[in-house]
Amino acid sequence: MLVDCHAHVIPPVLLAWLREHAAVVGARWEQRADGTEILSIGGRWPFPLKPVFSDLRAFLDEQAAVGVGCSLISPVPQLFLYDAEAVVAAEFAHLYNHAVVAWCRQAPGRLLGLATVPLQDPAQAATELAWAMGQGLSGAILGPGCTGRLLSDAMFTPFWEEADRLGAIVFLHPLLSTDPRLGRPQVPNIIGVPWETTVAAVDLIFGGILDRYPKVRILLAHGGGYLPYQLGRFEQGYAVWPQLRSQLQDRPHAYLRRFWYDTVLWRSEAIAFLRSVVGADRIVPGSDYPFDLSVWPPSAEVTDGVQTLLGSALTGHSEPSGEEPAPAGA
Repeated sequence: MLVDCHAHVIPPVLLAWLREHAAVVGARWEQRADGTEILSIGGRWPFPLKPVFSDLRAFLDEQAAVGVGCSLISPVPQLFLYDAEAVVAAEFAHLYNHAVVAWCRQAPGRLLGLATVPLQDPAQAATELAWAMGQGLSGAILGPGCTGRLLSDAMFTPFWEEADRLGAIVFLHPLLSTDPRLGRPQVPNIIGVPWETTVAAVDLIFGGILDRYPKVRILLAHGGGYLPYQLGRFEQGYAVWPQLRSQLQDRPHAYLRRFWYDTVLWRSEAIAFLRSVVGADRIVPGSDYPFDLSVWPPSAEVTDGVQTLLGSALTGHSEPSGEEPAPAGA
């Protein structure tokens, strides 16, 4: 069975919430001449709001049409709401996660889910993660940082501790780079997105997250950004610079083998190289569906990592706990 480990959804209840709270989160809709609706949040990263984002039946039909038997669905990164007030982000995240749980229950065996969490409030993020996984979700999707801090910052310790306790999947998904040098149209996406993944992944290595929280299964989007393809530079620096070695408990290649990577790379040569570096058991099919910049249908060249990443989630969902997290802001 082909499992798409990188696909995004926006259940209808979230779109209704965004329209009701548009002024609070800076949601804006624009209409293209061809009728396509464009959504942006806070004036950043506008994207076509394709109907399939929010149409469960259409989503399942399109996945099945290309041979995808199961999809690991996650919230879209534009809707993490990391720039919003924590109480607003917590409310929205819980609503989103309820909806993802509902979709997974409507399509058992066809859908597995990841949560979004209000990362600007790490204690609440930990509570939300625990609730979501208690309802059968497999973990959470995170951006490369929040409130100007990278993910190894001590601020996020409550989240990482809970993710490790639960053995959560944490899908590291980049946001658009805000580097002012990347000003040409779409360059923040084409170049900046994999760069943000690279920076975040290196931070997790040097910040000790992989050493302190070994039970967390971290999936890197878009083939790991640029990190796997500069392993030689990493290894040479490790060999010649004692100050670099002193920050690490293991060799560079061993750290790269602790991540999982999707196949959103478009080129068979890139996937083959990634496999030679990290091993087939660390690579999972992914599409980034239904964004324009997606691999569709997802590549089935390497599927070995699906079992090591998802494990028992493929054969059955955990029973829901029935417990609600504390109300946002309580």
